[in-house]
Amino acid sequence: MIQKIRIDDRLLHGQVAFSWKSALGFDAIVIASDAAANDPMRKQVIKMCCPEGVRLAVRTVEGAAELLRNPRLEAMKVFVICPDPATVSSLLTMIDEKPAINLGGMQSAEGRAMFSRNVYVNADDIAALDDIAERGYTIEVQEVPSTAAHDYSQLRSKFTAV
Repeated sequence: MIQKIRIDDRLLHGQVAFSWKSALGFDAIVIASDAAANDPMRKQVIKMCCPEGVRLAVRTVEGAAELLRNPRLEAMKVFVICPDPATVSSLLTMIDEKPAINLGGMQSAEGRAMFSRNVYVNADDIAALDDIAERGYTIEVQEVPSTAAHDYSQLRSKFTAV
């Protein structure tokens, strides 16, 4: 069972691995990223960040969807991490579950505007997030479990930068 899908362009790092592990108690992490799945060095770095005793799979988006549909995962608590909203939007079309989406970390870059603390977006990101919200998914904006979660639609209604 998917507990949550997190959007974090850094994918798996210490802050995500340990703070969310404490909050969710997941058994497995599935990274859905075509770039990471096709980069052996990045996969090794991601593996080093995985908490002990937690299963980890780094897959392409299609590979992640196939894994998430596997009946063996139904009994497991799974935390999914994607690098961006477009990847999440694509993944959601390939799975049956309807988990909450956590928008947690998208770094500042040229062409991106600050949406909330530690979340910078461009027009494509907003379009994908709006599409996800319109399909009825709950999107919460929250860096780590110890900080307050904010509703995407409320923040979106005030956001006009892109």
